[in-house]
Amino acid sequence: MVTARKCLFLATASLSLLLPACASTDSAGLAGSKATIDTDIAYVLAVEQKAKPAGVRVVWVHPPKQRTDD
Repeated sequence: MVTARKCLFLATASLSLLLPACASTDSAGLAGSKATIDTDIAYVLAVEQKAKPAGVRVVWVHPPKQRTDD
């Protein structure tokens, strides 16, 4: 019984130390990123112009993106 109580305490203590550490990493991965990501309009127009004469209707679920570094 004492061993189970110690294991439970150890698990609770380790989780209480690990979870706040994960929450404090706000935007560490985005610190140096200075890029804008927009829809690739030229590609969208090219595909839709090719599809129109063929009678195909294009529905973009995930429009193509283009990254431009600032």
